[in-house]
Amino acid sequence: MVITRALIIDDQDSLLNSLRIFFELRGWEVTTASTGREGLKKARTLQPSLVILDLRLPDMDGQEILERLRHEMPATQVIVVTAFQDMDNTIRCIKLGAFDFIHKPIDIDELETALNRFSNVSKAQGAKPPIEAPLHSVSCEDSPYIVGKSQAMKDVFKKIAMVSDSRVTVLIQGESGTGKELVARAIHYQGAYRSHPFMVVDCSILVDTLTESQLFGYEKGAFTGAEMMRKGTLESAGEGTIFFDEIGELPLRLQSKLLRFLHEKGYTRVGGTQPMHSEARIIAATNRNLEQMASEGRMRTDLFYRLQVVTIYMPPLRDRRSDIPLLASSLLEKIGHKLRVPIKSLTNGAMQELESYSWPGNVRQLENTLTKAAVLTKSSVLDKEDIIHANAHIDRSSPEKGGVDKTLAEVEKEHILRVLNAKEGHLGQACRTLGISRPTLRSKLKQYGVNQT
Repeated sequence: MVITRALIIDDQDSLLNSLRIFFELRGWEVTTASTGREGLKKARTLQPSLVILDLRLPDMDGQEILERLRHEMPATQVIVVTAFQDMDNTIRCIKLGAFDFIHKPIDIDELETALNRFSNVSKAQGAKPPIEAPLHSVSCEDSPYIVGKSQAMKDVFKKIAMVSDSRVTVLIQGESGTGKELVARAIHYQGAYRSHPFMVVDCSILVDTLTESQLFGYEKGAFTGAEMMRKGTLESAGEGTIFFDEIGELPLRLQSKLLRFLHEKGYTRVGGTQPMHSEARIIAATNRNLEQMASEGRMRTDLFYRLQVVTIYMPPLRDRRSDIPLLASSLLEKIGHKLRVPIKSLTNGAMQELESYSWPGNVRQLENTLTKAAVLTKSSVLDKEDIIHANAHIDRSSPEKGGVDKTLAEVEKEHILRVLNAKEGHLGQACRTLGISRPTLRSKLKQYGVNQT
């Protein structure tokens, strides 16, 4: 019989005892440590299959311990737990080789799911030698900082970490104003090719007759006014990233050319015959239902499948209200520095007003409202009335206009994600509220591209 050993490193005695019971009930042999140095010593002696590691320990930084464990014991997997929830911690730990990243207070369902995935990975590896995770520095001044602590945003952070160093094509879905371009930039600037260009192609403003030459470049004399050869976006990007914003607006004629590039990495300049090659990575974003567009013939089905190798869903702000206090604080600091005005704070009434509104324009609308309030309010503290005044032009009686234009599948998706975020990612509670089984919920979340591991 194979003994599965777990080492739990945390300075909270109550959590150590709870996790010990959790693992022992599942047949694990458990050892605990309350400091980083004690944990490293026991890990080197026991060579456990799995380590549960707290990031904040009294004597050492958890990320340093993680790096040592992955370097010295590549066969040992590490699940990081922390009460400090932000994008940088999540991305850095996963890049350092963490098997998973779980926030405190620990959700038993989330831990159970991580263990099931650990078991499946271990069985799949069999007797194969483990591959040591590459270690990369992720500190980059150009990388945007995305704020959030909701379950949906935890999933976004994990996916950014997992795809940033690869060249895989990513499709980012979400309503306007949710921050899709910020996610694309985070993927690029957290990756191995961050020193290469990040270029944006806004498909919603492209002129059909000029798009091809903009993307692929053109040779001298290719058309009237082409007095010299000009490189296109694909060539100029080098090994960087090209972000196709609102990819659903790309004309059908050009969809086939983009598909060919995704398939072969090859193209030709307008008016040219010489085959060209580009290693540029493609990230696309849309606020439209591409699957429905494909079924209606407005989007090439093969392009749709090529684009969604990895899908990241950015939830609307109304479905992650728990993030609004963090967002508001971060945005007010940004506004203060950008406009050179004193950084404002919010009263409880102002915060309640922000949290009560549905924000159909999402984070972009929230930022605009806070900007207006910060500029027009002389006081250093914004009150409820300041927020109401800044939002006075908005019809509050119908905050979600456009909902009648949504498909039944879109409404179902939004409702399920709203319930899941309200339950802070707890699958059992979400299932009870929705009246569906856990397998059904997991199937739907997989369909939506929401990672629950």
